[in-house]
Amino acid sequence: MLIAEILMLIAGICAIIEGKIPSFLLGGARYKLEGRGVRWLGLILVIPLPVAYAVGVVLPFLFGAESAPYAVGIELMMVLVCATAAVVVSRYIRRPVMPAGADGDNAQDLANIQAVIAKKAQGSLIYALLGILGFTAILVCPLAFIRANQALRLIDKHHVGEEHRGKANAARVLAPIVFLFYTALVAILVVLVILGT
Repeated sequence: MLIAEILMLIAGICAIIEGKIPSFLLGGARYKLEGRGVRWLGLILVIPLPVAYAVGVVLPFLFGAESAPYAVGIELMMVLVCATAAVVVSRYIRRPVMPAGADGDNAQDLANIQAVIAKKAQGSLIYALLGILGFTAILVCPLAFIRANQALRLIDKHHVGEEHRGKANAARVLAPIVFLFYTALVAILVVLVILGT
């Protein structure tokens, strides 16, 4: 359940920051999720982990250790309700994907694709570099890795934007390193706190 909550949190933060959700999560290959409605969807996806944490802390504090099964039940219900709400909302806000060249303006399509590649490559590198600054790496480095892979896939598929390949590759290498460093640091801190109590 914690893994589902973390994945929902990452997808929600991605949706709030970027205003879109990767198609493999909720849109499918034939639909895209972009725009203002996606930010609201991201808010729905972010809710379970903070609420589960709050319930897990507050219930035992107020009612004692015997309330732990209730906290787990509330956490499970929150994950299921938010996941169901996200799927339902995504059905209403999704838009069909137009195949490249469907409008007959192939040069314009390539220019748009090149702009998307530039945005994804530069954004992924910025996210990876911001991750170096602190514990936000746990959130922004997965986004950097996803965006870098998307940029590289677009470069390979459409054969444009080669000048951005270096940035995307750098972000794809840097993001996991920074993520693992801060994840290990958090794990060490948790172990030290547990051993100290």
